[in-house]
Amino acid sequence: MSILLDFLKSVAGISETKPLDQGLWRLNGNMVTVKIDQVPELQRLGGAFCLTGNGLKEPILVVSDNEGSFHCFSNRCTHFGRKLDPVPGKPVLRCCSLNHSTFDYQGNNIKGPAKKPIRVYRTELKNGELFITI
Repeated sequence: MSILLDFLKSVAGISETKPLDQGLWRLNGNMVTVKIDQVPELQRLGGAFCLTGNGLKEPILVVSDNEGSFHCFSNRCTHFGRKLDPVPGKPVLRCCSLNHSTFDYQGNNIKGPAKKPIRVYRTELKNGELFITI
């Protein structure tokens, strides 16, 4: 049943990564600030969430890697525009569509039909907050 469910999610383009509550982050100009100490998804290595709304022009994917560093990306595959999900235990992101274009944490396409890299945003951790420059 899980294989069938995964297939149906891919056909529909359903991402596994959930949006973060809009009360836990804010956008000010070109800077997004996230209160990471209040985000359960970032308390574990490999956790992730996406940011949408609050004035953002495009969704952002935030990932905590296996070493505890944070990485932020445009959350749109450059092939078909579907959302991205981190691959558990690996430093890569995968498109939630059937084609499963795959990108490394530098934004480069390493597998699948996407021809362009995804946008990578600069991050800084300071005083319990994650700052993302967009």
